[in-house]
Amino acid sequence: MNQEVFEQVAEFAKNAYKYEGEITPETTFDELGKGSMKMIALTSMIENELDAEVPVREVMVMKNIAELVARVEEEME
Repeated sequence: MNQEVFEQVAEFAKNAYKYEGEITPETTFDELGKGSMKMIALTSMIENELDAEVPVREVMVMKNIAELVARVEEEME
């Protein structure tokens, strides 16, 4: 996992979910607090800042941040 991409995605997640805790690769979306509007905000930040398009419907079935980072990295290649 690319540490720089992870840190950017973690920061977007903190902003989108207004999350105060530490985000690790194992952090689940349940821990962040599910919410479709928050998820849309997160995927928008990823698309705008990293130029990686990950559909919300894909994120909804992901277990944790590590899966999202892996998917973002695929889109960035």
